[in-house]
Amino acid sequence: MSDEELIDGIYKLVMCVASGGSSQVWECVEQASTRHLAMKLLKQDVPDFKANKANMKHEADVLKSVEHPLIVKFERFSSSRDATYLVMEYFRAPNVKLQLKADMRSVHMRARTLFEGTCQALSLVHSKGWIHRDIKPDNILMNKAGEIRLVDFSLAAKEVKGFSKLMGGGKIKTIQGTRTYIAPETIRKQTPTFQTDIYSLGIMFFEVLTGRTPFQAPTPEELLRRHLRDEPTNASELNKNVTPEMDRLIFRMLKKKPTDRHSSVDEVLSELKRIRIFKEDITAAVSDGDDNAKSMDELTDIRLDSRADAKLSSMLSANPELARQFAEDKMAKSAAKKANAARVTEAAKVANAREAAKAAAKAGKPGQPAAPPQMAPPPMMPSPMMPMMPGGFAPQPGFPQFPPQPQFGMPQATFPPGALPPGVAPPGMMPTGMPGYPSAPPPGFPPTGMPPGVLPPGMPGSALPPGVAPPTMPPMTALPPGQPVPLPPQAVRPVASPSVQPPARPAPAARPPQPPAAQVRPAAPPKPQPAPANPDELEYMTELPDIL
Repeated sequence: MSDEELIDGIYKLVMCVASGGSSQVWECVEQASTRHLAMKLLKQDVPDFKANKANMKHEADVLKSVEHPLIVKFERFSSSRDATYLVMEYFRAPNVKLQLKADMRSVHMRARTLFEGTCQALSLVHSKGWIHRDIKPDNILMNKAGEIRLVDFSLAAKEVKGFSKLMGGGKIKTIQGTRTYIAPETIRKQTPTFQTDIYSLGIMFFEVLTGRTPFQAPTPEELLRRHLRDEPTNASELNKNVTPEMDRLIFRMLKKKPTDRHSSVDEVLSELKRIRIFKEDITAAVSDGDDNAKSMDELTDIRLDSRADAKLSSMLSANPELARQFAEDKMAKSAAKKANAARVTEAAKVANAREAAKAAAKAGKPGQPAAPPQMAPPPMMPSPMMPMMPGGFAPQPGFPQFPPQPQFGMPQATFPPGALPPGVAPPGMMPTGMPGYPSAPPPGFPPTGMPPGVLPPGMPGSALPPGVAPPTMPPMTALPPGQPVPLPPQAVRPVASPSVQPPARPAPAARPPQPPAAQVRPAAPPKPQPAPANPDELEYMTELPDIL
C-alpha cells in the first residue's frame, strides 16, 4: 500500500515499521491532530483473512480493557471493505530483543527497570483476567530512559476458573506461541494459567542477563522436548556477575509444574525488589563515542528480519550521531571487504603463475624452441696419403702406426706377394665395396680408374714411375679396375651383406692411435663396444611430465 494514501480519510501512512504474514505495522499521522500513531493494518490478500480479522478484533478488545502506562494504548479499531486496521499509541523505541543484540551492556544498566516494569504491566493484565501467552523480549519496547511498553495481545486468553476449570474447559486445540519461550503445559495442550506467563517471563530474564536462552536445540521438536524434561542452567554460569539470589528466582520461575512456580507475578515482583541482580553495578562507558562504535560493530553482524530492521531504522532516526557513525562504519567495512577480495584475487593469480611455471619445468619447458634431433655422426673418411712407414703401410688417422699384429685366438691368414687383406687398397686407391662410403672420391684422392701406383702431382711418392713399388714394398701386379684381389681359400671369411645391415647405422668408431712400443707384445682381446642405436628408433622422451 502506498504511503501517500489516506486510510478512511483520517490517517496518512508515513513509514512501514514491521511486516508479518497477515499484517503490517505502519507509522501514521492523524490528519486532524497531526499526532503520530501506530497502525496495524491487515493484509487483504491473505488466505485466512476472516480468521485474521477476528484475531485483530480480539486484540482490540483486550487493549481496551488493560489501560496502563506500561501497556501500549488503544486508539481505534475499524473494519470495512477497503481496510481493516487497529490504531495504537506510537512508542518511539526499539524492542528489547534488538537492543540485546546491539548493546547488551546498556540493557544491563536498565535491567531492574525493565524487569520491574514488565512485572507491573503483566500484573495489571492478570488482574483483568487475561493471560498474555507470548511474553518475550520482542514484545517489550524500551527507550533510553528505561520506559517500557508491553505490546502484541493477539494470543491473549481469558483465565479459566470455577466450574469451567473443573469440567476441563479452556484446553487449547493448537499450540500457539514462540517455541523458545513456551511453557511445558502449553506443549501438552493443557489449560493456560497465570503461571504460564511467569515461565515465559523467567526465560526472558535469563536471556537479558546472559544474551541467550536456557534451552536451545538443533530442531524445533528437540527444543520442545527440552522444555519438558531438561533443567535450566544457572545464569551465573554464563554471566559471572549475576548473583545467586537471581539464579534462585529464575530457577523457580522455570519449574516444569505450574504449581511449583510463584503463585502470581506480584510475588515475583516482590522478591525481585528484595534481591540484587548483579554483584557489581553496571556503569556507563567512559566515552559515548566508544560505546557507539561498539554498538555499530554488533549491529552490522545482526541478521535482522523486517520488524527488527524497521526498529533499527527508528532507533537510528532518533539518534543522528549514531546514524552517521553507522553509515561511516558500513562504508568502511564495505571498502575493506573489496580490498580483501582484491588481495585474494591477486594472490590467486600469483599462485597460478607459479603452478604454471612448475608445470612448464616438469614438461621440458614447452614454451622454448625444441632442440633439433641429434643426427648420427658421419662415417670416418680416410685422410690423404701420408709418407710410408717401415712395414709397407702408410700411417692413417685412427690406426696404430706399427705393423698389424695377429689377433689373439684368430687364425692367421697368409697372403702371396702383392696380395692385400680384404678392404685394404693400395696406396692412393679408394677401397671398393665398403658399405657406407660414397662412390665419388673425397678431396685429396685420385679420380676413379687411375692406374695403380700413379699418384696425383704434389703427393708424396708421385715421382715414382708407374709399376715401380717403393723400396720397402714388394712389387705388385696391376689388376683390372673393379676386380677383387684373390684370397686364399682358408682366408676367406663370411662377410655380412650390405643389404642386411641397417642403412642408417653408423660405422663403429676407431680406436685412438697408440705410440709404438719397444717390444711388441700380443695385444689383449678388445672389449666389445656396443654399436650406437639408430636415431630413428629412439624415444622422443625418456621421462613423461607429471599430470597437473
